[in-house]
Amino acid sequence: MAIAKPSWLSVVGYCVIAILGCETQTQPDVDNSKASVQVIYQNEPLANVLIVLKTSKAGVPLTRSISDRSGRASFQNLPSPEPEQYAVFMESNSDGGWILDSRIMTKFCDSLRLKPFSQVPNQIIELPKRAVQSLSLSH
Repeated sequence: MAIAKPSWLSVVGYCVIAILGCETQTQPDVDNSKASVQVIYQNEPLANVLIVLKTSKAGVPLTRSISDRSGRASFQNLPSPEPEQYAVFMESNSDGGWILDSRIMTKFCDSLRLKPFSQVPNQIIELPKRAVQSLSLSH
């Protein structure tokens, strides 16, 4: 019984198929026009909140945005590939009658993580009770 030996051409063909068929998996690109979070406080959108995204609590800022009247902050120039999760820093950016309570927000942000926007383009951040302090004096 004769055994067929593969020709060099078929060996090269198999190698090309193996290489092209085994591409590495990459993360999907982020559509920056859709990457956003909405800041909610007491079931209402909260404007003028600065949101900074980092790879870790002590990491350098990757991007930042300020929430608008609908509470939405859109992010541009997200890193590619994105981190597995984003650490979040927030502070008030308003000269209005309120401010974010830094003690409450520090604790809240310590555990707050956002998913990659390529997986969840629109995310919600619901602030805890007493996160917003009024600057007006009540009599």
